[in-house]
Amino acid sequence: MENVMILFNETSGKDKGRELAEQFVEYAKNHGQTDTHFLLEQVGPDCDSKKTVEKAKAEAIDTLIFIGGDGTINHNVEDFKEELPHLKVGLLPGGTVNNMARVLGIPMKFEAAADVILGGVTRKIDYGMINQKVIVSTMTIGILADTAARISQEDKQKYGKLIFVKNFFKLLAKKKRYRLDIKTEKEQWQGKTQLVTVTMTNSVGGYTNFDDSASPDDGLFHLTILPKLNFFKLAFYLPKIILGKIYELPDIKYMTAAEIRIKSMNEKKVGTRVDGDPSEDLPIQMNVVKHGLTVFVPES
Repeated sequence: MENVMILFNETSGKDKGRELAEQFVEYAKNHGQTDTHFLLEQVGPDCDSKKTVEKAKAEAIDTLIFIGGDGTINHNVEDFKEELPHLKVGLLPGGTVNNMARVLGIPMKFEAAADVILGGVTRKIDYGMINQKVIVSTMTIGILADTAARISQEDKQKYGKLIFVKNFFKLLAKKKRYRLDIKTEKEQWQGKTQLVTVTMTNSVGGYTNFDDSASPDDGLFHLTILPKLNFFKLAFYLPKIILGKIYELPDIKYMTAAEIRIKSMNEKKVGTRVDGDPSEDLPIQMNVVKHGLTVFVPES
């Protein structure tokens, strides 16, 4: 690392972005990075991302460090996607769920995560495009997306994962379903569904054993369609979910693909949730960018 840009978002996670950025600089210098040039840059809805990218190019930045959760990682990858082939990325978890960090084995504790970056070991992983926007972890339609949409950033910070569980069961009782047409490069599915989940890793909502067949560098989306869910079925499914065998569940349609197209079969507006934030309304086209991201990971 010669020229490092640390990107922080004061509205992400517990709002300690700048503090963590300054802490990392001090920690890195105390651990041998005395000749490294560090540049701190705030990102977020009130910042000009184009100016941030141009500054990174002008400063010959070779390493980006993202402070935050999956939503922050998503936005930073979106901003820098044209430059990513020339950059390495370090993750300092600072969000509520931190799917991506957990998948890669990056510790949640600051110093341990900083040590991963300073260790210099990297891994090439995938990200995806949903229409013209980025996805790095998870896209949901239906009950999971509707659950997240009901939760404010303040509630996430205050209650953590428990607020997701509470709202999930409230919506489960309503039995709302969507009529969708889903097509991949290999097959097509049409029907009513209560839940659609597309993952790029084995983790959903911080649970890192959701799908043991998925990995962040396999070049595939992993698509799960659950037509109908109720309390009884959820209890029946739970052992398989715990074992990461989501693809073995009865009544589940499971597909893997590098390209996915999803559209609503009626005129009702259907939204999606990508990496924890509201995203594109249907119809959507999804494509994998294989090994498009080089990330610092633990040596093991």
